[in-house]
Amino acid sequence: MTTQPHIKCRRGDVGRYALIPGDPARVRQIASYLDNPKEIAFNREFLTITGKYKGIRITATSTGIGCPSAAIAIEELANIGVNTFIRVGTCGALQKIIHSGDLIIPFAAVRAEGTTKEYIAPEFPAVATPEVFYALASVAKKKKYRYFTGINRTHDAFYEHMNNLLKWGEIYRDDRMKTWKYPLISSEMECSVALLLPMLRGLRSGCILAVNTPEPLKEIVQDPGMIYKLEESKGVKSGIDEAIKTALEAIVMLENRDIV
Repeated sequence: MTTQPHIKCRRGDVGRYALIPGDPARVRQIASYLDNPKEIAFNREFLTITGKYKGIRITATSTGIGCPSAAIAIEELANIGVNTFIRVGTCGALQKIIHSGDLIIPFAAVRAEGTTKEYIAPEFPAVATPEVFYALASVAKKKKYRYFTGINRTHDAFYEHMNNLLKWGEIYRDDRMKTWKYPLISSEMECSVALLLPMLRGLRSGCILAVNTPEPLKEIVQDPGMIYKLEESKGVKSGIDEAIKTALEAIVMLENRDIV
């Protein structure tokens, strides 16, 4: 098969499992956990390194920022043999109990972005493959990491207008809903396509995110100016390490189940 036009990889360069962070620097961080890591290509935002973890061939490819470039990476990796994708990234937390450095393992994502709408109607859900979600959550629990599961919101504009974020907190303004448990737990820019696109291709996917910046919606709705006062995360580095370790061990669990 010919070299893929954007990631500059071809069949044989990658394993069946791919970790897909946004940041190329995170690919190198993942590679530090692999045996005999080999840089395959680095074109535009797409850095690809392949190595082995506990004997399993694993590829890490950066997707850049947002769903359009993530879709390109996923499509081209799928073309050359990847069948299981795990996004390893960062996010903002939408609930007060979630702190910087905590882990988010979403079982679904709100498709508040434009890319996936070019693939299928907006009513179609973006959900994790059950066995991938289970493997991630099981490993995080076994390692006693602090993690949360729920629904993530994926959106396009990083510097979005505050009103776009606040509309998701309108539930807090309605007295009829004051006893409801708010379902969204995090917000970022790639999970929806990382979950939906592999599903449409008959492949598997999941996501694990380290919380960078808490953005508690209830408090922001009551005091919109708070969004500009949020501090940079101090615990996110350890959270990213935990996310990488969880993803790698989840692949081991999936591989053992596949062999059986």
